[in-house]
Amino acid sequence: MTSETQGAKGNTDPPDLRNLVETIPGLAVCTLPDGSVELTNRAWQEYTGCSLQPSSGWVWQTTIHPEDVAKFIDELSTTLDGIKPFHTEARIRRADGQYRWFSIRKALAVAASLSRESFLRTLIACEDIDERKRGEAKLQQGEGLLQVFFENSPNLVFVKDLHGRYLYANRQFKKAFHIPGVVRGKTDDELFSAEQAAAFQSVDRQVLETGQLMKFEDVARYEDGLHTRIVQKFPLRNAEGEIYAIGGVVTDITDRKREESVLRYSEENHRLVVETAPDAVISIDERGAILFANPATLRIFGHDPTELIGKPLTILMPEFLRKVHEKGFTRYLTTGQRHINWQGTELTGLQKDGREFPIEVSFGELSRDGHKVFTGFIRDISERKQAEDKLRASERTLRELTETIPQMLWSAEADGLINYCNQRVLDYTGLSADQVRGAGWMKSVHQDDIEKLGHAWTAAVSTGEPFQYEFRCRRTADNRYRWCVSSALPLRDREGRVIKWFGSVVDLHDWKEAQQALQMTQTELARVSRLTTMGELAASIAHEVNQPLTAVTNNSSACLRLLAAGNLQPEILRRALEEIVADGNRASAVVARIRGFIKKEPAEKNRLNINDVIQEVLALADRELYENRVRLERQLTKVLPLVSADRVQMQQVLLNLIMNGIESMAAVTNRPRSLCMQSRIDDSGVVLVAVRDSGTGLSSEAHRLFTPFFTTKANGMGMGLSISRSLVESHGGRLWAEPNSPHGAVFCFTLPESGGSAS
Repeated sequence: MTSETQGAKGNTDPPDLRNLVETIPGLAVCTLPDGSVELTNRAWQEYTGCSLQPSSGWVWQTTIHPEDVAKFIDELSTTLDGIKPFHTEARIRRADGQYRWFSIRKALAVAASLSRESFLRTLIACEDIDERKRGEAKLQQGEGLLQVFFENSPNLVFVKDLHGRYLYANRQFKKAFHIPGVVRGKTDDELFSAEQAAAFQSVDRQVLETGQLMKFEDVARYEDGLHTRIVQKFPLRNAEGEIYAIGGVVTDITDRKREESVLRYSEENHRLVVETAPDAVISIDERGAILFANPATLRIFGHDPTELIGKPLTILMPEFLRKVHEKGFTRYLTTGQRHINWQGTELTGLQKDGREFPIEVSFGELSRDGHKVFTGFIRDISERKQAEDKLRASERTLRELTETIPQMLWSAEADGLINYCNQRVLDYTGLSADQVRGAGWMKSVHQDDIEKLGHAWTAAVSTGEPFQYEFRCRRTADNRYRWCVSSALPLRDREGRVIKWFGSVVDLHDWKEAQQALQMTQTELARVSRLTTMGELAASIAHEVNQPLTAVTNNSSACLRLLAAGNLQPEILRRALEEIVADGNRASAVVARIRGFIKKEPAEKNRLNINDVIQEVLALADRELYENRVRLERQLTKVLPLVSADRVQMQQVLLNLIMNGIESMAAVTNRPRSLCMQSRIDDSGVVLVAVRDSGTGLSSEAHRLFTPFFTTKANGMGMGLSISRSLVESHGGRLWAEPNSPHGAVFCFTLPESGGSAS
């Protein structure tokens, strides 16, 4: 008992619990010895929105946050004896549904009666600490960000105490010096060579002596060799201004030094590069006069570079371009407005002998000493133009070829807009070539497919991945929508950029109808297989139905005899009729299971518990198991995810595997016959069902087990396992067989979960 409890017991009268609860600041409750709430103060009721009556009882589950309630109840339950202290933190739901953090502690333990200790009450006070928790979270986040910043900094960051021991060194520090272990607490003498340690310590002493920042450039040996660095060491001071540590930041400038060297080398070799460039490089001033021309100018224009210096750039242009250039150049110098694109513009050049030829020009601008200098890169594209002419001729030939191919063909620009389709597309859709261009071809697509087809095509264009999609397209010949599939592949340039799309459209409506007919045939074949399986169970089914019917006949006959003798009492009649009804229901249940198994209905997938299906099938096969003296073992995981499956098809698969297991043990006489049904979640997270038997096991031709018409039975059709595998695979699962240890075989199949779970 706490001191508070003892104080309460010393009073002459029992405490007024309601008034006492109201005096506690903040939210307060009074609990019974079992932890349920007896009283709450007004602050609790106003905060939670609960009146006094709803606040009584075991209310913790409705007011404490679901993530906190289990811990809260465990801690509260262990302290209700009034002796142990109780303090915890949890989130309590406010009247508007929001949760806030509270510090919850036992404020007082009092007895409602002076005579009986068992009536001990516990007063619990709740203090709102939500703002504090938010502040702590922000502080932790800030500290975490700072830690992440230092650890991921490309610079070396470290801190030493006044004795030269490292207090902190970031990841880059350890990586640079190849220090695999802990740095904290060690000195430079323990981590580096004597020479390097002495150099580091010398700078540390200067920092401590001067109390100033020390910044210098040095060379240090890292794991991969010598590195040039900028080192900054500075004193760290406490609130009183006293130095308590040395901080350091080291920036590796090896790459920068290397880049500066490369830049100097580049500048030294710039002229060499320009002199040997295959394109003409020409610089002009603000007057349009040529300042520089490289040797390639002679090959391209026929002019010696030296004779061009000081002459106007228009000397390299045909007459019709000179006035245009002069006006445009003057306007640019005045307004900054360009009259042509400066990057990759195709123009016409003039050679010294007067011959005009196609060129590609790119210009750059540089300001030097307050004056503008323009440099142009000029390429002779005569050969490329000839190649483009040949390509256009080839495209014309290709287009003529596409018109003769018995297939609907189309092409699109890199942005996905259709720019061509052959005549067969126009004949099929009834659209004109102009109507098809761009996105107009969507007019022939069924309205239910337009959105999804558009998304699929947009995704292919944005990613550059091959495109294929099935949709319904209107055929103008009969004005009916038919299933088609469109496929397209991108054409890429040498850099891998998509420059065009080429595609085709194939009418597969007839093929889809044939596939549907095939699927219907397969469904009917599966039903025939079920009927065959039920035929094998005919004797067992007859026995299952005959038992309740015999009981019905016997009870009815007894009632008739008693009625004839005039000795039929109402109580006896009632019991007899109840037994008749029960036996009738038993027979009806057997018939219902058989009808559900063999009914001819399309497959319908529902979310179901596979354990329920297993139990239903075991009920059908119960008689076969009994007559063949097979011991049944169930190892079914109680809580499994629900699967999306057709109940009848799963019954068919399970019954086929169970009957195969029973038949495989028919010849076993020297050991127990046992059949084990298992269900569980496998390592990949899907539901797994296994049927284990102790039969003769798998033969040498086990690899053919699932081949249609292959059977090891004298009277077998060889279709059961093949159909079972098809049914499982249609549900997104797989079916396989493997040897059982020490005898028999195991047939396993998996089904993906559909979400949710069942007990």
